[in-house]
Amino acid sequence: MSTRLSALMGASLFFVSGAMGASFPATMDLSGTWKFQLDIADYGQYKVSALYKRELNDTIQLPGTTDQAGKGIDNPARHIDRLTRKFEYVGPAWYQKEVFIPEEWKDKDITLTLECCHWDTKVYVDGEPAGADDRLSTPNRFKLGKQLTPGNHTITIRMDNRMKYPMDQAWSHAVTENTQTNWNGIVGEISLTAREKLHIDKVKVSPNVTDKSIRIDTTLSNADKEQAQGKLIFTVKDKDGHSIANNELDVTTANSDQTTVTRTVALGDSVKLWNDIDPNLYDLDVTWNGPEGKKDSHTVTFGMREVAQGKHHVQLNGRDIHLRGTVDNATFPITGYASADPAEWERIFRTLKDYGLNHARFHSWCPPRAAFEAADKIGIYLQAELPLWVRDIGKHPDRRTFFEKELYAILDEYGNHPSFLLMCNGNELMGDYNVLEDLIKKGQAHDSRHLYSVATARKHVPSDQFYTSHVTPKGSITVYEGKPSTMWDRNKESDFDVPVIAHEAGQRCMYPNFDEMKKYTGVLLPRNFEIFRERLADNGMLGQAQEFFEATGAHTVLQYKEVVEALLRSSKSGGFQMLGLNDYPGQGTAFVGILDSFWESKGLISPEQFREFCAPSVLLCRIPQRVYSQGDTLESELEVYHFGNTPLPANKLAWQLTGQDGKAVREGTLDMKETPCSTVDPIGKLSIPLEGVAAPGKYTLNVNREDGLRNSWDIWVYPASQKQETADNFVLARSWDDSARQALADGKTVLLVPKDIKGRKTKFSSFFWNPIMFRWDPFIIGTLIHKDNPAFAEFPTEKYADWQWWDILNNARALDLTDARALTPVIQSIDTYEFNRKLGIAFEANVGKGKLFVFCVDIDKDMDKRPATRQLLHSIRQYVGSDRFSPASKLSIAQLDSIFGDPHIKPADQKNDETTRRFHNK
Repeated sequence: MSTRLSALMGASLFFVSGAMGASFPATMDLSGTWKFQLDIADYGQYKVSALYKRELNDTIQLPGTTDQAGKGIDNPARHIDRLTRKFEYVGPAWYQKEVFIPEEWKDKDITLTLECCHWDTKVYVDGEPAGADDRLSTPNRFKLGKQLTPGNHTITIRMDNRMKYPMDQAWSHAVTENTQTNWNGIVGEISLTAREKLHIDKVKVSPNVTDKSIRIDTTLSNADKEQAQGKLIFTVKDKDGHSIANNELDVTTANSDQTTVTRTVALGDSVKLWNDIDPNLYDLDVTWNGPEGKKDSHTVTFGMREVAQGKHHVQLNGRDIHLRGTVDNATFPITGYASADPAEWERIFRTLKDYGLNHARFHSWCPPRAAFEAADKIGIYLQAELPLWVRDIGKHPDRRTFFEKELYAILDEYGNHPSFLLMCNGNELMGDYNVLEDLIKKGQAHDSRHLYSVATARKHVPSDQFYTSHVTPKGSITVYEGKPSTMWDRNKESDFDVPVIAHEAGQRCMYPNFDEMKKYTGVLLPRNFEIFRERLADNGMLGQAQEFFEATGAHTVLQYKEVVEALLRSSKSGGFQMLGLNDYPGQGTAFVGILDSFWESKGLISPEQFREFCAPSVLLCRIPQRVYSQGDTLESELEVYHFGNTPLPANKLAWQLTGQDGKAVREGTLDMKETPCSTVDPIGKLSIPLEGVAAPGKYTLNVNREDGLRNSWDIWVYPASQKQETADNFVLARSWDDSARQALADGKTVLLVPKDIKGRKTKFSSFFWNPIMFRWDPFIIGTLIHKDNPAFAEFPTEKYADWQWWDILNNARALDLTDARALTPVIQSIDTYEFNRKLGIAFEANVGKGKLFVFCVDIDKDMDKRPATRQLLHSIRQYVGSDRFSPASKLSIAQLDSIFGDPHIKPADQKNDETTRRFHNK
């Protein structure tokens, strides 16, 4: 049993209170106040300065970082592409602690543990070098038994957060400024542990679920390298403390510093397996009874699980599993570093479970022990990675050696955790893949309890046991956005030689929520938010910020429902990794999450609503389209995705087609047979006649079971034909020309639907990832529809772009209306938060004595195949031709000339920027 020593600080000295006795291992907590000094010039490790021999001149609290202590440069920067550190420091920093070693620790093996360091670490004891290490993924541990004799000692640590090895653009989430920051400090456990010289060094537990046993590999460390005899006692307990197995083994150690012995222990028929739904855990207590009554003990928490490579899926305990995951990018805005607190990781992973997920991929980094412990407890399947995201693999042999060392360290440190299913080298790697394949071959030989992959997204190699990517040779396996039809999946593309996991699915960007800014109370400041808000205010639209957020957020939710369901329909897909459930605050600032950077809800969708389409069991529907005419028939195919622990019982499935008032216009039932585990099964077909339903209207197909399983899909029904309006009450203009100007001057009403127009090409889907990183057209985040405008009286709509807008927005253009400050577009394209221009697809205004409605949508191409566009045009014509048409804003002819870029305007009146000059000169 480990005894934690309490320590009292007198001046700078720790005294151990109470009698120590002879119980080992014993641990001394070194957290608290440390002496500290920055070393900007990097002289401290050389004799000219020798800070390791001097008393440092400042103090700091550990665990912690220089950022948290306010050390370094008071940072004036305002990064637009990421959050900004309040205080920034890159270089060596020194940390110093005086400790008192009790007499009972004499001749003991003493280890200094520094759980999370960043990055290059050197340790000195009493002014002499005592060790160095550079781990990013696991604790740094230093053997100090020779140096720490009983009495007073000074431990000095030099921490250098400069890039020790070339890391390309430093995008790896272990070192990047884009998420957890390139911090300097020591985080997590900081302790000294004393053990007998002959003690348990490590214990490896390998479950065998078929035999219901565990293989235990126990490594004894023997500093004296002398043969010794003793006994290992193995006790397995459930989480209630009840013993389920006991075993003993007589051991004679070798004449070396390490001896590894193996024992297989049967756990009995009642032992429970571990998985995401039932994460049953056990404790293995290993006790060493050595010579002269000297003892040591070690406890390992494990779960009974075996992972294997299936045909299309990862298999756990002999059954296919489906990974419903998100990418974890080491986003911790308060501290600027990954938490070492199990409670924080439990909060994060319970949030994943609340939203129906069972998997997290640690993108180009590996988290601390606390994350694995929390995932074990809650039931989350983890993919760990090396701190590797570079494009020059094969160069820099010292870096390659570092990554191999990191691989072995991760496997040894976290390999017992049942949640640790998958191991990957890193993200989107480029270069010599022979080097990368060599790494995973070594990993597979070292620890077969996990599945391995060479990299995400770039290349598949023969040694891969799974493949996380955008594509296979058969086509795209991931999904970034939905379609109006759901009659498709990724089965053909996912039919590959290893299980495939859809890489970074989703990535639909929304507008920032400026209310989030008040949450940034830690080391990182939302100065990017400040810039976005200032530019919005400069362009006169700050009052629309909340609407922009809500409209784009609702559209992102709509897209993620389609993305997830498409991948659930794909029975040959091994799973998906969303990017992401939460926001990514760097790389341009990617507001892609339904949760913010704090893993907290943005209020866009509840966990219960999200679980309707993302959960172990989900009802699915294949429908050919979203827009129908009266007289059509809604043909659909219902399916069920089921990856629960037990078969889904037979049940009655009720369906209803309801209007916007919630009343059913059609309804019925289907019998559902029992659904086996790990399958996507058909339920049946529906054929719902739409003859006689009120139109225009939005309708929802609801399906539900008595056990609470439910889902829904929206459709729109429009009249099959419309009465052709006469143009007596308005002028239909197809270009902004003299005739349109004259009609307005004469006091007429003009509906302008221009054939050829400048402006941005619009798109139904929101922007991919974020527009600061990717300069792709169209630069539009989403669409805000002013739904209460009478123009939509016969075109039911919400304020965001739902599926009936697919055809309309994919055939439209948005004009720049920024200089028309008083004008609010009726259909408004939302510009990127970097520039915040006012963009309009449709707008209305009084022009002199006349009235104008502008609708920038193609109404010529294949209109017989575009019922939604026809219906919207009809609704607008009805409005413009009525006495309800009463614009609130005014525009002049000159303003409209500028908006439409009329060729009669003299060049001197146009914006004469450098780009324009270069164009005309060319």
